[in-house]
Amino acid sequence: NIGIVQARDATTAQLQELVDHCGVDALCIHLNPAMEVVQPEGDRDFTRGIETVGRLVSELSVPIVVKETGCGLSRAVGQRLAAQGVRWVDTSGAGGTSWVGVETLRATDSKGGGVGTRELGQAFWDWGIPTAGSVVQLGDLGLGVCATGGVSNGVQAARAIALGARCVGMARPFLQALAQGGVEGLDSQVRQVIEELRLALLLSGARTPQDLQTRPVVVGPRLKRWVPPNSELTKRMLG
Repeated sequence: NIGIVQARDATTAQLQELVDHCGVDALCIHLNPAMEVVQPEGDRDFTRGIETVGRLVSELSVPIVVKETGCGLSRAVGQRLAAQGVRWVDTSGAGGTSWVGVETLRATDSKGGGVGTRELGQAFWDWGIPTAGSVVQLGDLGLGVCATGGVSNGVQAARAIALGARCVGMARPFLQALAQGGVEGLDSQVRQVIEELRLALLLSGARTPQDLQTRPVVVGPRLKRWVPPNSELTKRMLG
């Protein structure tokens, strides 16, 4: 993956060489303005981002995946990305690892009466759209949505898919399992997630994960605020 600012400042030929050298199937471009502003040495110029995405979609040999870094993707951003030909996005919503929080721990305090990046980071530590909110915001835009950000088990994965995600990503539970139990512990944790997902499918009357998107859903009041009116999801909501 590469940051949107670095992608903007690189030529398509340079990025194509990177893709070819690594042998990857896609290039992820991450959007991270909140993280960068809090980072003491971070970027400050985010101009021409959408134009950069459009250029790479049309010129690069592999698909582009646009992702956030802990603040989630909004419907407005999803619409602009879809208009540029992007087909896959990664929510990286609020609720998982806060990269604003990570940079806050590295940031500097204010000096001489000014505002330091540490104070900014503390104010914006939890800024963003929750992962579930981002999924429902993007659900009917024709995008393949990968739900990431705080997903930690198979039940949560099933919920994300039911809300419209095509796939789900998680890291912390697997890293913790590896650290605590080695490869065997990691293998056990992966199997646990798979079994949780399979049982969620069984109890929902779904034969495949994709079938979850045809089942009725119950959406609580906090999440309901994120659901676009007249979306496909509203037709499946109970109550």
